[in-house]
Amino acid sequence: MKRVFRVPSVRVFSVVRFAAIALAATTGWLLAGQLSQPTQADEQPAATRTRPARAAGETQLLAFNQATAAKSPKGTGAVSGVVTLSGAAPTLAPLVKKGDPNAKDAAVCAAETVPNESVVVGADNGLANVFIYLVRAPAGHKADAVPKDPIVFDQKGCRFLPHSLLVRVGQTVLVKSGDPIAHNTHTVTVRGTPFNQAIKADDRVGTPLIYDKPEKLPCEVKCDLHSWMKAYHLVLDHPFMAVTDADGKFQIAGLPSGKHKFVVWHEKVGYVNRDYEVEIKADGTTDVKLAVPAAKMAAFNGPAPRSIVVSAAD
Repeated sequence: MKRVFRVPSVRVFSVVRFAAIALAATTGWLLAGQLSQPTQADEQPAATRTRPARAAGETQLLAFNQATAAKSPKGTGAVSGVVTLSGAAPTLAPLVKKGDPNAKDAAVCAAETVPNESVVVGADNGLANVFIYLVRAPAGHKADAVPKDPIVFDQKGCRFLPHSLLVRVGQTVLVKSGDPIAHNTHTVTVRGTPFNQAIKADDRVGTPLIYDKPEKLPCEVKCDLHSWMKAYHLVLDHPFMAVTDADGKFQIAGLPSGKHKFVVWHEKVGYVNRDYEVEIKADGTTDVKLAVPAAKMAAFNGPAPRSIVVSAAD
């Protein structure tokens, strides 16, 4: 078993005369309309992008990050940044090729290509699926309520959606499936009780998964029926965590002012940084940039599995 130890625009009104106000308002509306329109770069992936098409699970994860970033009580601050890959992204073969007759449950799992999502690079070499978090809540932090709304962890096309998920201890995760075949979802936890259950075909109701203890590192999630299916869940008992989006961006809000040491972790690198120190200013946002050398991607194949030696008496 492997041990696998996410501003307001400031409107400046110049009160001069009615005509000037009207002109400023009209200009503001025009600019807002332009800014709200997607640019060509947003609509067309850059040539260097290797990310798969955004799935429903990824959209849900982005919504989670945005909701977390929005909650920043007065007197606290935020850290916002981007993680990039320094160097050329590795070329990864797909986990399952479309039409591969030798794939397990090929009629479903090989209906479309299953991409290798262990390294996903987006715009400007932004690196997706990097976890940034505090191992423990800051001293004096009052535990807030665990979100009541469940998180959906889905399986579609023999892929886990999303690939990376942020979860609070005690929060309900609904494990669903949109595939007409069975899966077996298995979490590889270190501290908490593992989840290991069969998920029936086309289960849109979901099987509840509730983590009972925080983990120091993101835990691997696998399907025991389809060996290539993997994802990672970061389980903490506080909200100070993030995972980078498709373009390597992240934000963590509501942090007490002062210096904090974050863990930065990626599945193909392990620890990017164990003690990444950031100084948070009250009612402000600290912007950071981190770079991960591409060479580390080639030199690391994930956490080593536990070695268990069993001796039997004659």
